Amino acid sequence: MLKKNEIESNQTIIDKAGNKIWNFFSSLKLIITVFLTLAVVSIIGTVIEQGKPPDFYTKEYGEKIAHYVLSIGFHDMYHSWWFLILLALLAANIIVCTIDRFPQKWETAIEKKYGAEPRFIKNLANSAHFTVSGDVHDIKIKVAERLKKKRYKIINADAADGASIYAWKGVIGRFGSDVTHVSLILILVGAIIGNFWGFRGYVSINENDAVNAPQADFKVRLDRFWIDYYNTGEVKQYNSLLTVIDNNKEILTKQIYVNEPLIYKGTWFYQSNYGVAYDRIREAQLILKNKKENKQIGEPFKVKWYEPFKIPGTNLTVNLVGFISDFGFDEKTKQIYARSLEHNNPAIAVVIYDGDKPISDSWLFLNYPDVFATIPNSDYNLTFMGYSGLYYTGLSVNNDPGTNIVWIGSILMTVGFIFAFMIFHKRIWVNIKRGENGVDIYMGGMINKNKILFEREFSELVESLKAKWEVGK
Repeated sequence: MLKKNEIESNQTIIDKAGNKIWNFFSSLKLIITVFLTLAVVSIIGTVIEQGKPPDFYTKEYGEKIAHYVLSIGFHDMYHSWWFLILLALLAANIIVCTIDRFPQKWETAIEKKYGAEPRFIKNLANSAHFTVSGDVHDIKIKVAERLKKKRYKIINADAADGASIYAWKGVIGRFGSDVTHVSLILILVGAIIGNFWGFRGYVSINENDAVNAPQADFKVRLDRFWIDYYNTGEVKQYNSLLTVIDNNKEILTKQIYVNEPLIYKGTWFYQSNYGVAYDRIREAQLILKNKKENKQIGEPFKVKWYEPFKIPGTNLTVNLVGFISDFGFDEKTKQIYARSLEHNNPAIAVVIYDGDKPISDSWLFLNYPDVFATIPNSDYNLTFMGYSGLYYTGLSVNNDPGTNIVWIGSILMTVGFIFAFMIFHKRIWVNIKRGENGVDIYMGGMINKNKILFEREFSELVESLKAKWEVGK
């Protein structure tokens, strides 16, 4: 078994080690170092684009620098282990400093020092002494009333040779820094939760289409996209009418625009951009021509997307089944593709039926109307004359489970600043004693901050009391 002195020695070592650890986390050097490091790496994180694939950094910075960027984690800095450690050190410093200082603040806040002697009062930063005539009890009541008018809380006590008053207000101001520290911890926690468990994404939706919301169990449909204009012709606002579909039910419909998102189940949908779809249209305008004379037959007609249209005066039906905004054809692979998202070479895919029998499946071109225009086994050509594009909307999607925590932290921080910079702990002691020439009133006070303000307030209080008893007149 360990001897008593050995146990005490081991306990001393543990205590010393604990004190060193505590002093480390509460040190000013630590917080300065962490702040400077966070400032430097934040600048680096701004300069180096985040979340790109490894090849991007090799092309951008060269193989050697890219190796260091990827090894250290500067490419995804805010998810790196060392950045999390920096935040943990910052949080630990805030917590330890708060715990270190809180007991003394609390003791000062709840302490009710009444019955102070004149010698104590005279040594205060703000003090006064004057003599009045009257009854000690009545004087005590009048002084207490004046303090209450100034919204002080008071405790008074009677003694054999006089009375005393202790007055205070603004105790909560002492805890402004503590509330701010708690708010910082909440903001850090919320940011970490959002950083690791939230997501940011993008989704584009064609009009009348619905897509699955990223990392969610519901769909979003674009009912309509439109642009509002000023009288001058300048764009006023881009609008999307969205409907949320959850469990096959339409839950809500909302018009969104810039800075007015749709919010559902913690997921935010912001208006980001828009365009005309490259792979789909609303309808195509076609004309039927006589094959021999290449003359138009009847009026132009419109065919809607995937809605078969029977051409008047014929047994032919046209179905619009495909669209490419910039048609391209790879001769090696024999594959059709879109060369770009621009509408440089629009082409539509149509299926033509003679009665119920499909007789043609071909592409028609806006810029080359005679190419593939012939309808097999018929006397007609079909010509692509124009189309009505289909808008799509681009939505920025954001789900941050830490947002509410950050908001609570931000509100608490505001409250903490109000406590710290607008509310001050003021204390006043009054000793009332019967003397040889009347009743002596000793008054003194102190404040935890803004001493100049308190000096003026204390002086006005003393002068108002002197005026009440016409002291000095």
